[in-house]
Amino acid sequence: MKTTKTAKAAKADRRARRKARVRHRRGEPMSVRALGGELAPGLAERIIAAARDVDFEAPWPEIAPLILPILKRVHHPFPPEAAPIHLQVPPGIPTGFGIDFGPAFSHVTASMVERWGIDRATLLGTALDNLRRLVATEPPEVRRFPFEGVELLGVQGRGWGSSLLLLPDVLGTILGAAPALLLAPVRNTLVALPDDVGIELAMVVWDALADGAHDELDVEPLRWTGTTVAAIGDQALGLPN
Repeated sequence: MKTTKTAKAAKADRRARRKARVRHRRGEPMSVRALGGELAPGLAERIIAAARDVDFEAPWPEIAPLILPILKRVHHPFPPEAAPIHLQVPPGIPTGFGIDFGPAFSHVTASMVERWGIDRATLLGTALDNLRRLVATEPPEVRRFPFEGVELLGVQGRGWGSSLLLLPDVLGTILGAAPALLLAPVRNTLVALPDDVGIELAMVVWDALADGAHDELDVEPLRWTGTTVAAIGDQALGLPN
């Protein structure tokens, strides 16, 4: 893959130029506010109605079927006591967790995991199993589209499309055996680019999808080897720098 600067440096440069802003203020219990952007008409009411049907204080056996992995955002405007828990999942994917109650997620915190009496391996394994089942019942939308003379493959799933990075067995059925560059700019979307594109074009694609999005993700570009997801330049897998 052709690169003239690291993916991390390129993303940092472009984020600095965009000067992203995030607002935060405390609201009343069971109120809904958008952390950037605007809610679609009626969505706040649907979120509140759905949340009332979920017992967020329930024990682990009741909550476990609702847990899904959600990748870490760039901006997390939460007070310390409500900060989501995150794990680094190989090859370096910062992964959080949400309680899926239909139109939205309730983030999982460290205190919730402690209350449930489970370890983090159990949390991750449960979330991945749930995501695999969800993909089987609600297949992601997959389509090809041209961008700057390059054909891209977009994979979308509401709230979890980007999390397919964590399921290489599922990705294999979508991406096939050809190596690719993978971008996860926002939670709904995963993008695969031809393996030989430059990182500059990859960052243009990133900006086209993430600029102004409240859910821009803190996930570095990755490589699809044909069988698994790997860090760019992972020599153990025989990939180029």
